[in-house]
This record gives sequence, C-alpha cells and structure tokens, in this order.
Amino acid sequence: MPHLVDITLSLFLASPPPALAYGAGRKGVSDAFALWAGEWLDLLHSMGFLVEVPPSLRHAAPAGPRARKPGAPPHGHYARLGGCCDALRDFPAFWARYAPLKDRIEFCPNDTAGCATALAVLWLSHGGARVAGALGGSAAHGPAAGPALEEAALCLAAQGQDAGLRRLDLLPRAATLLREAGLALSRHKAVLGADIFAVESGIHVDGIAKAPHLYEPFSPESVGLTRQVVMGRHSGLGAVRLKARQMGLPLPEAALRPVLGAVHALALRQQSSLCDAQFAALCRPHLPPAIAQPRRLTAPGAPAEVDRA
Repeated sequence: MPHLVDITLSLFLASPPPALAYGAGRKGVSDAFALWAGEWLDLLHSMGFLVEVPPSLRHAAPAGPRARKPGAPPHGHYARLGGCCDALRDFPAFWARYAPLKDRIEFCPNDTAGCATALAVLWLSHGGARVAGALGGSAAHGPAAGPALEEAALCLAAQGQDAGLRRLDLLPRAATLLREAGLALSRHKAVLGADIFAVESGIHVDGIAKAPHLYEPFSPESVGLTRQVVMGRHSGLGAVRLKARQMGLPLPEAALRPVLGAVHALALRQQSSLCDAQFAALCRPHLPPAIAQPRRLTAPGAPAEVDRA
C-alpha cells in the first residue's frame, strides 16, 4: 500500500509563515507554531496521511506513532529522492533505474516544471512505496513543496488504488489551517478551493444537475464541499430553476425568464456574479406573498432588523 507523507511542518520550520513566526518558545520554535503543528498533525493523521515531524517540534507532538500510520516503518528507513528532470525527460528509464530501490525510496519531485503531482502518481502507480509532498503543493508553498498530496490522493482513488486514506471530507479544515498560518490559498485551488464546485454557465449547470459524474471527477461531499450554482451573465433558465430549488424558493415556471433577465442585467451592471441575497431579492416579487416577506435576522423580542438584500 502506498504512503503519502506530508512535509508541511518541515517547510514551515525552514521558512515560518507570518502568522506563526512571532514569539520565542521551546527549542527556538514559537508557541503559536507549536500549537499549530499539533493541530495539523492530529488533523492529517485522522485523514490517514503520514506527517514528517522535525526534531525541534517533537515537544508539540510527543506521541511519535501519531506521525505515521500503524505498522508503517519509521521515516528514517527511507532515502528521499528529489529533483524531477530525469523523471520528466524519460520516466520509463527513470523508473527502471530506481525500481530495485522502490521500497526504500521516498520520492519527492520538485514542481519547477509544474509536473510534480503527475510524477508522484506515476511513481506510486508503478509500485513505489512512498511519496513526500505537501497539502496545497507548490500553489501554497512554492516548488520545493513537491506534489500536492490531496491531488495525488484523488488520482490514486480514481485508479482504484488504496493509499489508506480516510475522511478526506476534512480537507476544508486543512485549507483553513493553511490560511490561518498566513498562506494565500486560492478559492479555486484544485481540491482545496472553496469555490471549485461553483458553476455559472447555463449548459454546464443543466448537465451537472442531470449527470454530475460526467462533469466531476469526484463528488463535492467526498472532499467536504458542496456544489454551488452561481448566478451571472452566463446563467440560463436551468440555472435559475436549480438555484431557486436549492434555496427553497418556490419560483413559478412562468417567472424563470423575467428573473433570468434581471440576473443578466444586474450581473452586467456590477460586472460580477450575484450573491445569494441578490438572487433572492430578484425572485421575491415572483413568490407567493407569505414567502416573499423579507427574512428577519433577529430573535423574537429583539429590535427588528430585516434582510432587504
């Protein structure tokens, strides 16, 4: 069974992100860094990843076995193989050279050519034992981070390979921790981005509503996300119908075209897609009177504050 080893803590120790660099704590590591490291280790372990814990962080994660899966050999058993030029130029020849050592090598290709994750998946698919990288990959940490482990994990799953991973629905929490550390993680980053299942184009929305498996290589729920219909100038009648249904708005069929026209006009005027409150406001005149009342935001007895968006 292949293993995926996260080296985020080592990367952060070499170059602490802004939110974790202040203060001085035990063994030269800030208290903020130590607390963050403990939470990161627990989270990734609960998902089934291995985590490389630098010696100076052992006090933040004193229980050594948590840093690797039960039964897995210690990290020191492996020699780390970096670089990517030879593997990128001729992977069959690269594999033939290192295949006899595949059970003793931890492959960690850099991402200077943008192919680290693909090379990591090739290594594991051919029978390699381990790959080292980081959640978020080079998009979060730079080329030295190697492959994006979350992308490699889903590639393996698509090929029916078991990497011993579980609870990948916790990945949004990992993305939140990276942002809390001070990393700029795009909302459109593959797998980790909060908006990767947001769709606007009319035919795309209609197709996903009918057969999501034809459009999505993995389900939103499998990585802790939800599918979002975004209303904008590319939306069609199917998107209006689906969005209203998702928001619990009983929009009559006869109102779809007027609402769509209003959506297009507003999207063009503000040069951006609509938020849910704006879409609800455009639907409101077409809803039954009892439902069209603005939603109250305060508890009974408190001063009235009405959502008029």
